[in-house]
Amino acid sequence: MDEWAAPDLTVSYTHFPEPLHRPEAFKEMLAQTHRFFPDLTIDIDAVVTDAPQAVVHWRRDTFQNGEMFGVVASGQSVEVTGMTRYRTEDGIVQKEHGIVDNASLMTQLGRGPASTDET
Repeated sequence: MDEWAAPDLTVSYTHFPEPLHRPEAFKEMLAQTHRFFPDLTIDIDAVVTDAPQAVVHWRRDTFQNGEMFGVVASGQSVEVTGMTRYRTEDGIVQKEHGIVDNASLMTQLGRGPASTDET
């Protein structure tokens, strides 16, 4: 991140209460994410570029540590998808904005709406 992020980087996701400013704040959030998902892998499903922007569709899995949405981790397998838009200048990320499918994550953790399947 030190190599690719601008010193005044701004990162926002729809589930953040407010944007993160500067790479150090983003690193702290990433460290928390890695505590929840220590074997985190992010698979890139698609990348669309239109300089100076790029959009990445991604997914990740396995909730292992801590508590999220009131559910204690038990190593359950989950798949979370999202999209992130990056704005760059001279090859350096200036802004990152993303959307994470937390509704699906909550459902997989047993905290989302109950199934209404009436078959």
